[in-house]
Amino acid sequence: MPIPAAVGAAIVWGYRAYRGYTAYEATMTAKETAEMLAEIAKRKEQVKKVLQSTIDSFAKEIDVKSSTFAKADNGGRSTISRRGGEGSTFKEYIERKIPFRPAISITCNWALNSPITVPRRIRKKVPGDVVETTIDIALKQTTASLIFEAIDGALDWKSPLKAEPNYDRASRKAILGEPVTRPRRISEIFPFWPRPKGSLAPDLVIVEYRQQPFEVPNVFAAVEIKFPGDWVKEDQLRGYAVLMKTDNKVALLRVPEDCTGYKQDGASRTESGRSSGRKHR
Repeated sequence: MPIPAAVGAAIVWGYRAYRGYTAYEATMTAKETAEMLAEIAKRKEQVKKVLQSTIDSFAKEIDVKSSTFAKADNGGRSTISRRGGEGSTFKEYIERKIPFRPAISITCNWALNSPITVPRRIRKKVPGDVVETTIDIALKQTTASLIFEAIDGALDWKSPLKAEPNYDRASRKAILGEPVTRPRRISEIFPFWPRPKGSLAPDLVIVEYRQQPFEVPNVFAAVEIKFPGDWVKEDQLRGYAVLMKTDNKVALLRVPEDCTGYKQDGASRTESGRSSGRKHR
């Protein structure tokens, strides 16, 4: 069944938006778009099987405040730095106690090891010609967000974990969907792009009371998730602190270093690679 032109355009627009900083324009054919949507649907079904115990646990704890579970958390590992003095510079955010770290860790490690991929067409110059080729881009953050969103949907939008919810920068008001515990999306098929104009969306928001909207007063933590090759940026964390009106609600989770069960190899971990701070979402 062919994808309606408007739907395809919305998805491609969102894809271009987040890839806009690249040297080459990214495009997707109708076939490639259909393949991506099929992969998203497949991943949502996998979530119900792989994370069923997590979903069941969240369902039983629907009336329990999230802060109750934060008390048992040990925080992240600020003694580990991917580069430079990252661990000490962002120690406050890394060591922030957050609830549900084990469930978040399972999701993020799954996204790290088995991300959804999308094709990106690039043009290479060769003597006397320009050759077009296609490479696959791994969308680790998008994969993690889709998993969090699938868990939320399975719980009738009463999960404590909200994937990339949008907030109006000026008013700090949450952009609510229907029901009000569901983040509003512009595209129902590819949820996270495009974003409403003038909005800010933390990677993950943990709410205190699950049956209430994810407005700032009900946020326990806004979590910035960083996969390998995606450097921590101070202005990004500062933006979340301004949104939440305090640093105390902002946390940083690096995958896999700050995930439950991570075992470090050697005395320290330093990651080499890109230094731009940009990420494939």
